[in-house]
Amino acid sequence: MQKTLDRLFWAGFCLVWGWIVLNSVLRWQHNGPAALAVGAVLAAGVWALSKRVLPRLNGLSPKRWRILFFTVFALYAAAFSVMAWLMAEVPIMDQEVVLRSLTDLLDDGRFGVWSGYYIICNNNLGLALVLGGWYWLAGLFGFVPDSSLMGVVPGIALNVLALLASVALCCLLARRVFKTNAAVALVFLLCAAFAPFWLYSPCFYSDTLSMPFGLLALLAFDAWRREARPRRRLLFAAGAGAAAFVGYAVKGSVAVMAVALAIQFFLQAKPRRALAACGAMLAAFGLLAGGYRLWQRAWLIDWAEEDALALPIQLWFCYGSHDDGNYSQADYEAAMTVDTVAERKELLNARIAANYASYTLPELAEFVTRKAAITWGDGLYNAEEFLATPQRANWTHKFILEGQPGYMPMVYYCQAYLYMVQLLVLVCAVRRARRPAPGLLTLTGVSVTGLILFLSLWETKARYAFNFTPFLLLMAAAALLGPEEETN
Repeated sequence: MQKTLDRLFWAGFCLVWGWIVLNSVLRWQHNGPAALAVGAVLAAGVWALSKRVLPRLNGLSPKRWRILFFTVFALYAAAFSVMAWLMAEVPIMDQEVVLRSLTDLLDDGRFGVWSGYYIICNNNLGLALVLGGWYWLAGLFGFVPDSSLMGVVPGIALNVLALLASVALCCLLARRVFKTNAAVALVFLLCAAFAPFWLYSPCFYSDTLSMPFGLLALLAFDAWRREARPRRRLLFAAGAGAAAFVGYAVKGSVAVMAVALAIQFFLQAKPRRALAACGAMLAAFGLLAGGYRLWQRAWLIDWAEEDALALPIQLWFCYGSHDDGNYSQADYEAAMTVDTVAERKELLNARIAANYASYTLPELAEFVTRKAAITWGDGLYNAEEFLATPQRANWTHKFILEGQPGYMPMVYYCQAYLYMVQLLVLVCAVRRARRPAPGLLTLTGVSVTGLILFLSLWETKARYAFNFTPFLLLMAAAALLGPEEETN
């Protein structure tokens, strides 16, 4: 039964993902078929590397392998840090507002004059708390949170650590799943050559700082399914829920992990054991979420102006229900024509229902497809938005600033690499459908599917998919390594 459900899931994933890839190529604003052809060549090159070169690493002794891997990773981390320093940006949009609000938080542990912002953008509160704790530590060494170069250095350092931790966790998961040095090396190379990691290195925002927590949830799930002792299994299940909650607090989309975990517990275990694991996971997630909400209400934020300022979550669903699904000033202004949060929810629910009722079935399919192509078809993941305000000029801006000589070559490389990864993910799905093996990779696929469904309804931005890119890289590696190498 488990394998049948796994096969059905992967067959459905093939259809959905194949449709997304096709439309990403056809709708790319430059030359999608040419970028796809380059991506196919890159995929063939990576395949040759994984079959003919990297397997030689499996013959190394554990000691020699560790020395080699940690040396290469240290060099990568050093180069990554230097690039983040060179590409340092003046914070813009909500990132800049969150940074400015930290002074208030660090002063007395509350958001006094900034309470209004976190009533409006409560989704950024988790980001502010993570950055606040980090800047408190940085303050011991004389750093203060502001938009100057030295003011953003602590934030950049934290962001670099989050991205490097994500790469390290991908490598650890490859070791856990595939057991070979070659698998770890392949995942590392896929991550190291993934340019958006480098491009986002100076951008300390929720898209990057939430990234490690989804991977930690994967790791906790893998530990749960391998553990024989009941109490430790429950601890690992609770740990997966806790990791999913922290990721959710920083970036709301990580909440899809909780649903994916619940599904996978029942695919992996008998009903009684699955119920216990699901209960432990949901209890950890729910208790943390409840405590977090209570802390906001009791201390962090002054909610006196909630009715005047608060924007219900329905606004972002309303944005995502028409045109290209992006921000709509008309939706925002309509929401603010009424006086209370309850009235705004009612008004926005009516607008959402009216928007979807206006589509015929073909129009709805076209609308959802258009949104998916925007979300999943941008090789830069909107990084250019954050890279437009450099702290100082240097050679990196020849390729990160639009209009500079290296910008379009970088765009084409990122797009071709995206198509390479997407093609490999499709191959992974086909192979899993043919040879099902419920486990960590199925959880990865279910999580990505959950994000696809969520973002089909949410406001449309390519960067909203960025924090799940390590999941795609793991699936791309699995296409080359083969599902038969996973142990359950």
